[in-house]
Amino acid sequence: MAAVEGIGLGFPLLFRALVDQLPSVIVHGITGGIFAIVVAMFVARVVMLLLRRFIQEPLFLRAHIRLENLWPTQAHEKLLALSLRYHERENTGSKIAKVIKGVEKLVSMLDDGFYTLLPALLYTLFNLVVMFVLDWRLGLLFFLPLIPVVWINLKSHERFYADWVRWEELKEQSVGRFCQSILNVRTVQSFVRERAEASSHRDLREAMRVLDTNICLRLQRYHFAMEMVYGLSFISTIVVGMYFVYLGWSTVGTVSYLFITGYATLQSVWSMIQVYTRILRDLVAAERLYTLLNEDVDVANEAPGVMLGEGSGAITLGDVSVIYPSKTQPALDSLSLTIHPGEMLALVGRSGSGKSTLANVLARVYDPTNGTVAINGVDARTVDRGWYRQRFAFVPQDVDLFDGTIRYNITYAYPDASDELVGRAVEAACLDTLVSDFARCPDGLSTQVGERGVKLSGGEKQRVGIARAYVALLAGARVLVLDEATASLDSVSERVVQGFIERLRAEAKDLTIVAIAHRLSTIYKADRIHVLSGGRIAEDGTHEQLLRRNGLYAELVALQQMGELRE
Repeated sequence: MAAVEGIGLGFPLLFRALVDQLPSVIVHGITGGIFAIVVAMFVARVVMLLLRRFIQEPLFLRAHIRLENLWPTQAHEKLLALSLRYHERENTGSKIAKVIKGVEKLVSMLDDGFYTLLPALLYTLFNLVVMFVLDWRLGLLFFLPLIPVVWINLKSHERFYADWVRWEELKEQSVGRFCQSILNVRTVQSFVRERAEASSHRDLREAMRVLDTNICLRLQRYHFAMEMVYGLSFISTIVVGMYFVYLGWSTVGTVSYLFITGYATLQSVWSMIQVYTRILRDLVAAERLYTLLNEDVDVANEAPGVMLGEGSGAITLGDVSVIYPSKTQPALDSLSLTIHPGEMLALVGRSGSGKSTLANVLARVYDPTNGTVAINGVDARTVDRGWYRQRFAFVPQDVDLFDGTIRYNITYAYPDASDELVGRAVEAACLDTLVSDFARCPDGLSTQVGERGVKLSGGEKQRVGIARAYVALLAGARVLVLDEATASLDSVSERVVQGFIERLRAEAKDLTIVAIAHRLSTIYKADRIHVLSGGRIAEDGTHEQLLRRNGLYAELVALQQMGELRE
């Protein structure tokens, strides 16, 4: 770039020499010297084009295309690495807006820097040197007024930074509102909230319009002041230059050079001011992406992480506490627990007692605020995170499905699963009736489920989740976590799943099952039942033992009118 801009200044310099030779042309015609100057101008033009088109542009375009695709990849990897705590506090639309807008502005800054800012800056600096060599007095007169222009530009942007940040926040809110209303369109339409959602989005956009208009109009005042200052400096320099020619202190060629390059320099300065303003504004969005990329990962993967082998081992929680951000009461409070291989452990309690938090800590979805989680006596934080998590097959109450086929969602944890394995999973999860129903699933396992499984009912989605967990277990997972896994199933399907759990325990003696349930019929055959209250274990024992104590567990059973369990 420096070479191209330097050669670019050769044209006005050669033109200056040509102008100074005009008197001899009048007397002697076109001489060899004049012809040499013209040839030099042509050669300089060719060299400049060769450098630009075959070296400068290809280098930049390769970097530009690489970064344009690298930044979204980095952001995606970062978002997937961040714990649920981050995703719970940021809505999907806001996160997408950060990434898309940040990448868009970074690419825009690259283009502005390469095509406008850096060439203009190099041209201006080179021209400054040449002007001072040709006539330092004219160079000083031309460039000194540019100092207050730069100062005005720098000071003006300090006044707008807070407004630019506020605009970006409003933009993220508007994208978040837009995405949320579309993702939950069934709820929006069911409660006839279309106008309310559209109105909320419109209000955010109106606030953005008012703020943006105010910023742009205020900027015009600063731009007017700057244009006046450097416009006057240019006119003054030309007038003084002509006076210097009259006095014999300078040549007509020097003034011609000043006229040509001075105007180009003013255009470069104005381009730099505009680009600088745009870059500063783009930096606000880029900084928000930068903040995302530098967000601390709560559940870090130690490198190199320990891998303990394929055998099962006891999982021990020692004085584990979990306190969520912005909360004062712990979700888990100094809880200690050991889960042995091959046992079925049930967690029950009222909503908010810490059951799901405990399951997430076990699977290292969260790391505890205090205390330790150990497997085979080894601190889980020192174990490879991927290896540790692959030991768990998770069936949540609300199963997340991808926009793909039923088979894709079932085999997500193990894409190479055979047809036989998939068939066993379908049968175990009571999906065989669904996939054989031509009206509902015309393509069988290849039927598309839609975004977030919108084409399936709640119970059907949960069965797909159970089938997915079954495939993961056959692929090597050793701990099955059921977080209200039968909540959306009918009684017949629930009994089938209970039978599946019993068969699974009979087939895999070292399989550990952690079941969370409000419907206590799911877990009354567990080896141990822990009753949680306020983040602590209030009671533990078998179903019969806890009933005889007539405590919190017995109260929960009575509330659900499960008299059949007392038999």
